[in-house]
Amino acid sequence: MKRALIAIIAFLVGLSAYAQGQVNFKTHIASDIPPVDAKILNLDGTTPAAGAFAQLGIVNGASFTPMIEPPAVVNVAGYVSAGAATFAGVSGGTVVQLVMRSWLGASGSTYDSASIKWQSSAITVTLVEAPGTPNDLIGLQSVILVPEPSTLAMGALSLSALLVYRRKA
Repeated sequence: MKRALIAIIAFLVGLSAYAQGQVNFKTHIASDIPPVDAKILNLDGTTPAAGAFAQLGIVNGASFTPMIEPPAVVNVAGYVSAGAATFAGVSGGTVVQLVMRSWLGASGSTYDSASIKWQSSAITVTLVEAPGTPNDLIGLQSVILVPEPSTLAMGALSLSALLVYRRKA
């Protein structure tokens, strides 16, 4: 009886690990109709020289559920060619809203800790269960990395707004 129970538990654990939805995390696929052409760019329109990362995530309101792989490295042309991106706990066949977050930073950095970052608009994608061929990111738009204002800059902006308000009052 114990062997049968252990075998059933092992089967279910394996099945749950296998039943995870995937998409093709490539941001340049010219053969798709329409083609996928979503570059990651600096504010001046150039591609990041080094230290640019990207990660897909499912958005639901304000929540962001990232893929389980580590963030992908953006290549020198400004694209990601990471292959299958897997989402834990989301089975194939599920229709989701995905965004791509991109940032500049050192290896191991995160979107939340980066001072230069941005994310794409959400696109609707159906996740595919492995070993099926993951769907491409049709409709994904380019991301332009924008520096966040520093605390000092925000303080100066607030002070100038206050001074303008006081002059008009």
